[in-house]
Amino acid sequence: MKIALCSDWVYPSVGGVQSHITGLAMELTRMGHEVVIVTKETDEADPEFDPYNGAVREIRAKRVADLKHVLMPPNPRDLRKLLGAEKPDVVHAHHAFTPTPLLSINAAKELGIPSVLTNHSITFGNTYDIIWTPMSQALFPIRKFINDADRVIAVSGSAAEFIGRFLNDKRVTVIPNGVNVAKFAEPKEVDVDEISIKTLEHPMLFAVGRLSFRKGFHLLIEAMPLVLGAHPDAVLYIAGKGGMMPYLNMLAEYLDIKSQVNLLGYVSDEALPLLYGMSDVFALPSLTSESFGITLIEAMSARKPIVASRIGGVPEIIQDNHNGLLFDPWHSKGLADRVNTLLDDEEYAGKLGKNAYMDALEKYDWPVVARSVEKVYEELI
Repeated sequence: MKIALCSDWVYPSVGGVQSHITGLAMELTRMGHEVVIVTKETDEADPEFDPYNGAVREIRAKRVADLKHVLMPPNPRDLRKLLGAEKPDVVHAHHAFTPTPLLSINAAKELGIPSVLTNHSITFGNTYDIIWTPMSQALFPIRKFINDADRVIAVSGSAAEFIGRFLNDKRVTVIPNGVNVAKFAEPKEVDVDEISIKTLEHPMLFAVGRLSFRKGFHLLIEAMPLVLGAHPDAVLYIAGKGGMMPYLNMLAEYLDIKSQVNLLGYVSDEALPLLYGMSDVFALPSLTSESFGITLIEAMSARKPIVASRIGGVPEIIQDNHNGLLFDPWHSKGLADRVNTLLDDEEYAGKLGKNAYMDALEKYDWPVVARSVEKVYEELI
C-alpha cells in the first residue's frame, strides 16, 4: 500500500504532530508500505539532515506566497499535481486546522483517492458547547474540508469530542499517539555535556515541551519551593525552547531557587531518553488545550512515575494511583504535594513507573498504534 502523509507540521517543525508523523511513517515503512511525506516548501530545513534515515521520501508543494508562516497555504494546484503524480492508495492528513492537510483532503476528493484526517488538537474552552457548536458552523470553509475526509481519527476521546463538533456525523475513531518504547526504555549513552547535567545524585524532577504559557512550566517552578521544603536537595530540569524562557528564568531568580532550576533549552532527540532515564519524577503541568501529551508516553516508556494536570485527554492516559498521579490544573500546591508523595516513597514511585511501562508497551508502542491505523486504511481500499 502507498500512503501519503500530509501536514504542515513536519521537520523542521518541533512538536507532537511532527513526532507522530515521523514515528508513523517509519513504522508503516517497516510494515512494508511505501510512505511519502507531503508538505509545503520551507527555507528552514537542513538539506543534510534526513529525519527518516532514507526510508521515507518527502515532497514539498510550492507556497502561494513567499512567506514562512505556518498558516501560509501551499499552492492548491501544485499540491493536487504532486498527489496526482504520486498516486497514493490513501491520503492521510494530519492536524485538522491548518492549510496543507485540509487542501490535501480536497485534492484527494478531486482525484478520487480515499482520505483520512487525524485530529491532534483541542483548544481553549473545548468542552463548552455554547462556544464551539456555533463556532463550528461559522467556520464553514474548514468544516467543509473536514467533512470531505472519508474517515476521521482522533488521538484521544477529548480530541474526538472536539472534532465531532465540525462533523455532519460522528464517525470518529480514537487511535492514540505512538512511541518507540525501546528508545526510552533503553536509552543510548550521549555526551552529557549537551544537556549540562551536574547533579545526578540528587532527586530529579523533569519536564519537557514548548515553553509557552499553556504548558504551565511557570506552575512547576512555583511548586519547587514546596518540593524543596521536603526535599532540599531536589533539582528541576526543563527541556525546551519558547517565548516563556526569560520569564521562567526571572521567576526562578525571584523565588531564590535559581541553583535548583535548570532551563536546558532545546535538547536533541538523541539526548532526551537519557534525561528521562536520569529523572525520578516526570511532570506535565499543562494549564489547557492538552489533547494527549506525547511526553507522557515517553516518560511511561522510561518507567517513570508521572505527575500530570487533570485536563483534556491526559486522564485517558494517566490513571490516578495506577501509572501516575493527577492534580487540578493551575494549583501549584497540588502539584508539589504529588511530587513529594513520589519522592517520599521510592517503592510506591517504582510501582507506578512499572505500571506506566506496561501500559506503554500494551497501548502506545508504534507497532500497536500503526496496526490500528493500517486497519482504517484497509477499510477504505
